Amino acid sequence: MRSTWGTDAARAAVLGLALVNAVLFSMLLPLWEGFDEPFHYGYVEELWQTKELPVFRRTVLPFDVVASFQLAPVSSVARRAIPEAIPYDAWFALPDAERERRRRGLEQLTPDPRPPVRGNYEAHQPPLAYLLLAPLDRALARFPLTARVLALRLVCAVGAVLLMFWGASWLCRELEVPPPYATAALFGIFSSEMFYATTAHVANDWLAVGLSAFFFASLARFVRMPHRRSALVAAAWLSAGLLTKAYFLVLAIAGAAVAIARLWRKRTQIAAVLPAMLLVLVLAGPWYGRNLRLYGNAAGNPEALDGIGLRQSLAAASHIDWPAMAGYLARASLWTGNNWFNSYSRITLDALLALLAIAVACWVWRRREVRPAEWAVFATIVAFMGALAYEACSMVADRPGQAVAGPSPWYTQVLAAPVMALAFLGLSRWKRAGQVFATVTVALEAWILVASWTLKLFPMYAGGPAILRGREIWDWWTHGMTRQSHVLSLTALAPDAWLYFGLAAALAFTIAACGLTMRALRR
Repeated sequence: MRSTWGTDAARAAVLGLALVNAVLFSMLLPLWEGFDEPFHYGYVEELWQTKELPVFRRTVLPFDVVASFQLAPVSSVARRAIPEAIPYDAWFALPDAERERRRRGLEQLTPDPRPPVRGNYEAHQPPLAYLLLAPLDRALARFPLTARVLALRLVCAVGAVLLMFWGASWLCRELEVPPPYATAALFGIFSSEMFYATTAHVANDWLAVGLSAFFFASLARFVRMPHRRSALVAAAWLSAGLLTKAYFLVLAIAGAAVAIARLWRKRTQIAAVLPAMLLVLVLAGPWYGRNLRLYGNAAGNPEALDGIGLRQSLAAASHIDWPAMAGYLARASLWTGNNWFNSYSRITLDALLALLAIAVACWVWRRREVRPAEWAVFATIVAFMGALAYEACSMVADRPGQAVAGPSPWYTQVLAAPVMALAFLGLSRWKRAGQVFATVTVALEAWILVASWTLKLFPMYAGGPAILRGREIWDWWTHGMTRQSHVLSLTALAPDAWLYFGLAAALAFTIAACGLTMRALRR
């Protein structure tokens, strides 16, 4: 009973950690600092203004979004899509009075019926996540743009945390991950800066990442209990995912392959699988049929619209430095400084990746203990990684002569729950050695999250150095913070007092969750 209480307390602390960090990230992130956020938000606002589904290369951004580009700072990477915006280095060099004037201008922007001419390159996205956000945005129409974006961010961030927490917990139960190790897996998911960078801004990723965890869990359940009800549950989660993000097409193919394999091995019957397939076609089929009619390809893929097909993509494979791209994507899956696309310490991230690789190797090594549900989850992970490799080839083919770092790292958050579940399941099968590796992994993850806030993100958005080192840490937090807190309040979407209170809560929850998780592992 005492051991169970310790695990329950650790899991509650992890949930508190996730919620507090999600709220803080939403408040700290400057306007349009989320990946492609103005274009995703424009999708939301256009939905309720026009009451029509958007069409790629035809739908435009709302007037207030375009007007904000003259006022809000953006990173050098984001300026490629928004060249008229001021970069952060120039923003931080402005006098206080000019920054205050620009912020007042942002806080006066409300929905405007005047039609701009700038197109929305996110108009091809499936609509479900935006349809869920549009009523709230419509209800807040009289509030300024900054308040509307912050409100929607909070819904996205908290919704993503709850979906991922429940979905990943369910997945761990289906894979029979021992409770302390399941808690450690949850801690690994929610201590990742990239999880919040992906979900704590206005987009469709907040819903897609959470739904992916539910799909993996329902897939594992179907393999364990291959009857009609479990198949229909998996189909329902898959359909919701397909209406949220097109990369669920890969998961649909992998899920169909798992179902066919179970049929081939006579582990299920066609009467159990066929209704599930029909459900997916009925719920998600109309959207992808619309894509075929409008764009000529089911996913509405921009590269395909540029004439990039299978032949061109495969031809580009030989021009890619695969080890370098894989290394970038692995590290960026853990830490990417939002639209700045800077990074954390490479040595530290490589150390964490090495620990996770050891954990997965432990799972593979004990393959005699691996159950069919685990193999199904692993095969789906491999299929998704193959799709990412193909996406890299398409990007290189579509941008000849341009440097391409790799696929977007927010895509890999789909794999966070299944990879962490299998990794810590593998460690649980190695008793004492696994316990030690799990404890060290949790401690390192906690340190990265604490340092992300204190040494990277807060100084970065207050105009300080890209990362604090040595004596700079003491100097900035004792003197520089006081001088630059006003800058931070004009850059972020919340007052500086809220930010520092949120920071204190985030650090406290992180340390408490780390300690309770390590204690549960020792027991």
